[in-house]
Amino acid sequence: MNSEYQTEEYFVSIYIKKAHRERLRHELTSEKKRSRGLSRFAHQSGELLNPARIRMKDDNLENRNTFREFVMAHPEVCAILSEDPAIDGKRMPFNEAVSIAAFSPDAVIIIGDSFCAVFAEAEKGGREKYLLAE
Repeated sequence: MNSEYQTEEYFVSIYIKKAHRERLRHELTSEKKRSRGLSRFAHQSGELLNPARIRMKDDNLENRNTFREFVMAHPEVCAILSEDPAIDGKRMPFNEAVSIAAFSPDAVIIIGDSFCAVFAEAEKGGREKYLLAE
């Protein structure tokens, strides 16, 4: 995936429920509304994500052996979406992105070539985490 727009378009088209796609596309491409679109993943990830694409869901996802094996098998560079401007739009290997997401207080979306991981906002109690794949 070459550009940020293509990466976000891929994410929305494949991993977001059809009813939410148009609005999320608009928000992600709007400088003023981007933060609002990304903040939807803080507490509403389950409502937005296409359930047919969810392969794993666990508040402790990064510590599951099956997830760690998936990470090891996918060393490619991924794109990161987040409300945190320090990491939004960055590209890095999947394992590094997972480490950053695990410690970020904000919602983080990691987009690979045929998968994505979504870490909801860290708050009191649990934090929803998902691995989705085509």
